[in-house]
This record gives sequence, C-alpha cells and structure tokens, in this order.
Amino acid sequence: MKYLVFTFVLAVFSSAAFSQSGLSAELLTVSTHPFAGQNLSLHMHKIDKNGYITFEPGIIISYNRHIKKRISIKISTAALKDRFDTFAGYGTAMLKYKILKYYKHSVYAGAGLSVFYETDKSYIEDWINEDNYKLSGNTLYKISISGFLEYNYRINKKTDLVLSINHTHLKSFALGTGIRIKLPNPGGKGCDCPSFK
Repeated sequence: MKYLVFTFVLAVFSSAAFSQSGLSAELLTVSTHPFAGQNLSLHMHKIDKNGYITFEPGIIISYNRHIKKRISIKISTAALKDRFDTFAGYGTAMLKYKILKYYKHSVYAGAGLSVFYETDKSYIEDWINEDNYKLSGNTLYKISISGFLEYNYRINKKTDLVLSINHTHLKSFALGTGIRIKLPNPGGKGCDCPSFK
C-alpha cells in the first residue's frame, strides 16, 4: 500500500512542478498471463478453462507531460484485485512516443521503470514465489522494466477515449479503457497540436 501512496504523491508533485499536459483514468478488466507457470492452477476469476486469461478489475491513474511533439513523460499508478483474489498494483515512470496520428486516431507506445507490488501470498497453499519477488512486511515487490501500448480516439479538443494494453504484473498484460483529459499549459509548450514544433 505504501508504494501506491508514494507513486500517487510523486505523480501529483510532478503534475504541479512540470505543468502536466494530460490526465487519464482507466478501468482494468481482462488480463492475460501467457508465461504463467507453477501457480497457474491457483488462478481465480478464470475466463478460459486453464486460467491464462482472468478478470482482474482495477484502475490506472496517469499524468502526461509533453516534452516534444511526439514524446511525453507518463507517470502512472494502478491498483487491482489480482488473479489470486488479493490486492496488487504498480507505480511507473515512462517515456511515451506517438507512433501514429491520423485524423482523430493516435497510437502510442512507451517503456520505463516500474515497481510491481502485491499482497504476500505465502498463506496460499501450494503458492510458489516463481518470480522471485522480495518481501517487505506483508508486501511482495519487484522493480523491473515495463511497457504499454495505447490507442486514443479524440472525442473533442480536450477529451480522448483511451484503450490500452498495460504491463500489470511481471509476466502479465491487461486491457484498460477510459478517458484522457488534456490540461492547459500556461507556458504554451508541450502541445501536441500541428503548430507545435
């Protein structure tokens, strides 16, 4: 829980200090675990019979700050109910790059450093710490490189519909959907409009 609070405070500070250009909120829904191993049989809320696809409800809050026309800094924090029916989340700082823009459609990709954390699962019978998470109190955590893909559809000048694939655990990916609100920049820099260079 302390990692969630720390990441959120960092995001808010960054927003104030660097005049963030966007705020988004997404709901997490379906997750896939293509590299699941020894704990696969313990997965709950299964969508397929084996547990490679599960329902993991959660939320992602993100701040974006444009530094170039196609490049921005994205700071996110997420909280979700994981496939073992326990609390999990992550905090991340990434560079986000606009791959494509056509009419109202935009596609982004990003990569950066994440802190993944989740409730200690040692009490679950037959659970194995196969990803070598470290333990702090009752929280498992690990720092790792992660990434995401994001599609935006412009609803109006200030609002985008967001669909994304997010790296929610070390070996898992989740579908997110939500809204991105563009925030005004007092300095007039960081805009991703056609006139910005």
